[in-house]
Amino acid sequence: MKISDTAAPLAGLKARLAATQQELRESNARYNELRHRIKNDLQELTFLLSVQARVSSPPDYCGRCISRLSSVAALHGALDNDGSDDVSMASYLTALSDAIKKSFGDCISFETVIEPNIKLDDRRARFVGLIYAEATMNSVKHAFPNDAAGKMEVRFRRLSDTFEMTVSDNGVGFDPAAAQPGRGTKLMNEIAQHLKGALRFERSRVGMTVRLTFADSI
Repeated sequence: MKISDTAAPLAGLKARLAATQQELRESNARYNELRHRIKNDLQELTFLLSVQARVSSPPDYCGRCISRLSSVAALHGALDNDGSDDVSMASYLTALSDAIKKSFGDCISFETVIEPNIKLDDRRARFVGLIYAEATMNSVKHAFPNDAAGKMEVRFRRLSDTFEMTVSDNGVGFDPAAAQPGRGTKLMNEIAQHLKGALRFERSRVGMTVRLTFADSI
């Protein structure tokens, strides 16, 4: 077979390959633009709700919407930055702390201590983030009355074959055994069940701690 007999089909294949690669680049660009717009929309909604919460009485419902939107926006950003289907918990929970802090102002400080190199699939990461957001909302609502200043601390680490997250505040505290579970508490317990984990509410010398534990394996 002459070289000229194969040149034309080969050139056609190269042209189709180049066209396909160009279409893929354009599709990726549109996808990235869409994700960027969704992220911006979530941030804008969170900001608008935080403004509304400041003038609402009581601000509970707006606050819970803020915490949940913040969780979704932070997860979205973590997936974008990581470039994979697994979520870096250090990036995610740090971003979530920043988003919640911006929503509720400077009266509450946040300390985020996350063990590096821990990654979870997006489903379990989302559940962890929702529990963190709900625990924070509960503290904002109950632990720091009348806009009192305070401190929140979240820690996430691996213990052998178990993950542990603690969310602590230095607020007024309450007796977990005597308190009636509210909507936030019930929701956190339901989410912990989805993780096949355990959730405990512990009164500290100062404030409260929410402790979530769940197995490393799915």
